[in-house]
Amino acid sequence: MAAVVAALLGALLLFSSWDSLYTSLELPRAAPALDAQIGSLAVLGLAYLLWSGASNPALVRPVSIAGVLFYLGSALVIAFWLLFKSREDLQIDDTGVVILIVAAVLFAAIGAALASTVRRA
Repeated sequence: MAAVVAALLGALLLFSSWDSLYTSLELPRAAPALDAQIGSLAVLGLAYLLWSGASNPALVRPVSIAGVLFYLGSALVIAFWLLFKSREDLQIDDTGVVILIVAAVLFAAIGAALASTVRRA
């Protein structure tokens, strides 16, 4: 699950220069898009690690820790942006706010699940 979500997020970030996609989703656009596209490669790399590390007992713990840092950190960043920035600053409407809230909750849940994996490993 964590690998699939990371891969989907990486794909979304890879298309950050596609303005009509971000406009239709009412998500804030990355400026410059180059930063988000380069970041998407790191997220896609994390997706690969989460996918392949799950089947290798020696990698389960370190890969899970990396996933916890990514997912819980991302949830916190989204929460802080929603709490301390206005919609005008984010350039989003109600749909964008809902998508960001759902993303933050999903990321926090995945981070918590990976944290339990770290404790068991």
